[in-house]
Amino acid sequence: MKTLALRSALTPVSAAALLLLAHTTVAAQTTATEPKAEEGEQKLETVVITGSRIRGLAPVGAVVNSLTRETIEASGATSTAQLVQQLPQVFNLGVSENSRGQPGGSTNITYGASINLRGIGPYATLVLVNGHRVVGQGTTGSAVDPSILPTLALDRVEIVADGASALYGSDAIAGVANLIMRRNEKGVQAYARFGVGDGYHERQLGGLAGLRWAGGNATFTYEKTHRSALNGLDRDFFKGDLTSQGGGDFRSTQCSPGNIVISGVTYPIPAGGITAANAASLVAGPANKCDNFKVGDLLPSQHRDSFAMTAEQKFGDYRLFADVIASKREYAIRPSAFTANLTVPSTNPFYVRPPTAPAGTSETVTFSFINDVPLNTATGKSKTLEATVGLEVPLWGDWRGSGLVTRGENRDISTSYGGVVNPALTAALADKNPATALNVFGGPNNPTTIKNVFNGISYAPGHVTFDNLAFKADGALLTLPGGKVRMALGLEGQDITTVGGQTTGTLANPTTGEVTLKRRVKSAYGELVVPIVGAGNAMPGIRTLSLSLAARKDHYSDVGSTSNPKVGVTWQPVESLGIRGSYGESFRAPVLTQIRGFTNGGRGGLFVQNYSDPTINGALRVGVALSAANYDLKPESAKTKTLGFDWKPAIGTGTKLSATWFDINYDNQIVGALSDLTILNRESSFAGTSIIQRNPSPELVAQLLATYPVAGVPPATWTLFVDGRQFNLGRSKTQGFDFEASTRFVDTKLGDFLVGVNGTVFTKHHVAQTPAGALTDQLNTIYNPMKFKSRFMANWAYGAFQTNLTLSYVNGYKNNLANPVQNVASIITTDLRVAYAFETEGPMGLLKDATVAIGAINLFDKKPPFVNVQQSPNGGGGFDPTLTSPVGRVVSISLDKRF
Repeated sequence: MKTLALRSALTPVSAAALLLLAHTTVAAQTTATEPKAEEGEQKLETVVITGSRIRGLAPVGAVVNSLTRETIEASGATSTAQLVQQLPQVFNLGVSENSRGQPGGSTNITYGASINLRGIGPYATLVLVNGHRVVGQGTTGSAVDPSILPTLALDRVEIVADGASALYGSDAIAGVANLIMRRNEKGVQAYARFGVGDGYHERQLGGLAGLRWAGGNATFTYEKTHRSALNGLDRDFFKGDLTSQGGGDFRSTQCSPGNIVISGVTYPIPAGGITAANAASLVAGPANKCDNFKVGDLLPSQHRDSFAMTAEQKFGDYRLFADVIASKREYAIRPSAFTANLTVPSTNPFYVRPPTAPAGTSETVTFSFINDVPLNTATGKSKTLEATVGLEVPLWGDWRGSGLVTRGENRDISTSYGGVVNPALTAALADKNPATALNVFGGPNNPTTIKNVFNGISYAPGHVTFDNLAFKADGALLTLPGGKVRMALGLEGQDITTVGGQTTGTLANPTTGEVTLKRRVKSAYGELVVPIVGAGNAMPGIRTLSLSLAARKDHYSDVGSTSNPKVGVTWQPVESLGIRGSYGESFRAPVLTQIRGFTNGGRGGLFVQNYSDPTINGALRVGVALSAANYDLKPESAKTKTLGFDWKPAIGTGTKLSATWFDINYDNQIVGALSDLTILNRESSFAGTSIIQRNPSPELVAQLLATYPVAGVPPATWTLFVDGRQFNLGRSKTQGFDFEASTRFVDTKLGDFLVGVNGTVFTKHHVAQTPAGALTDQLNTIYNPMKFKSRFMANWAYGAFQTNLTLSYVNGYKNNLANPVQNVASIITTDLRVAYAFETEGPMGLLKDATVAIGAINLFDKKPPFVNVQQSPNGGGGFDPTLTSPVGRVVSISLDKRF
């Protein structure tokens, strides 16, 4: 059978699909290659590789991992975030739709996503589009959601997992992810994909049109993506009672029927309820328990419409360029049932006192309204619109200058109805009229009473505007024997305005507050690359030797100034081997809303939450957390070091081996505990602070209640208070290795083969929760970086067929939230894709230039490893959502047609 000239079309897909959906590596100081233009057409793009500001040069001392267009098409990912999260270097911690219990999660109320390189923080990775900054998403604009770009619009994703604040400024502590859009396309491409799983489905439709003309081009992309919600009832591993697997029973005692609690003694209300007539059946005993979280959604439904456009025009040596992004995402999620510990006065007509209980005028009933109130659905949306226009001009010699202006806006809103109205609840419990009083002892309730109690609203909008102005000049300074000394100089300015707030109360009597936060940033940077040894003075053992120096100064109108240097070295002893290293200092300015949030119009607020408490064997304790401003926040800072090699031995075809050692010392980390419902498991780490307060004083409780509005029903007696404000408390030291290896076997009798593996090995992750606290080893523990993550890929192209097989591995780890500490099993998942590319010539009708593919993500439907951890509204419960997906196997079919 002939292997066709089709190999020219399929082999690039296979090649690109290599390491991690086939990523390509660019290292050392090399000259970038511009896209090949068709005969008679002008080449328009000026290629600047992520990690350097100098045209045509890869970053000295660093490595660039690139997910190519062919990689993206072979991946089956329905969003850019999903695509990038498959990299071993990327962790699903904090800002994601199904894992919101880690830092950053509390502000992710519209279920967006971010890129978290190394797992050291959701805001410690800078996300660029076409090399420039973009407006942030979420009601607070805290992070860039990479999925604002359609996957169909992506040409490649370049990732530099190295500190880069000396070139790019804030956020580039763990590294930089640059989303580069397709441009200079010609013709039309249509794409459709449909996937289905157990209790789950997804679909994706998209189209691209590219135009070329003399000296210019434009590319337009539109994509519509829908993914259904995933409910907890559809996954048997998601549950509160884990005793059958050797875990704990984390079910709630807030049930229907509930429990009467008096002086610490529990009296379970029997099925059918309790009245004065059968009060004798109330006896002290084990509490009623129930699984309130089971009925909630593990994942929200998401629907996204997105548009992207790139254009450029050349006028002689001048180049005008532009890009536009427009995205609208809507979500809906069903939360768990509303529960509370209710204080019921004896004046309530349904009040029943256990006969053996001491006399009193009130009692606590732990109760769930699951049978009284329909489950609510929270909804929201995120809209992004951004445009960038730039001009590149010749200066002198080979120097060129460029300037661009970006204007971006993002509007997010989170909306929910049917929330509890605390004054109405208190009044209904105290009501003496049996026709209108609230009955929490197991009997029916007046629908009007329920409607009045659950008439609360919550609107949380956020509007972010982003203006960016950037100028850059780069070119050769002089020529040395080793080559040209090249330099880049730049000035940048940003204006950021964030407007948000919260509307609470009822539709008839809403309470609205709005906050406006502003920031101005002025920056200057320089980069110098010196070819100490090159073609003109090469010697045995030193084929090339290059040095890069970079520095940047940023001034913030609200948090002061910071300066950050970086140095990189690349040494090539022989043509096939490059050795590189770098040192840099980086920073992250606090997000505006970390300084002052939007809760209750900037006033702050109290949130009643259930915390896993190891002092009661992991059972849930009702606590109250504070969200409020902290005007003393300062930028985070880090020092990063890397050392690595890239070797291309003369073995096989395209064989490549590389490894990079990294070291990150991260100080002044901003820590907020508002969404951390497992914080009590690390209580000793916060010694010497007032973050966790058990049994807070009546004076403090009274002061907090008098100052801040309350979400939820606070307990009559507070046993736990958590200060959830943001503080510069944390520090960490992280070390490890990235590695990759790949090779090809081409023109064999059985076709073309390509195999590769890449991964990350962490050797150290030591964390301190306070500046004075001791660093403790958190490596390979739950909700922290894993010791080993890797991805193996094998691709086979034979004739018109192409097969991609991917194995993803995450090692086992310690669940130190359980007592005793649990050893969580490792997991390997398998993805498979088989594609057929129809002939580009011949009577193929509508299928000419089309590729049909069938794929399966998690082919063998591997369930997540059992994790002895309680359920949470922020994800998890019997499994770890930061490392595994609850979706399971998804089988898909796709059609890609070009015209």
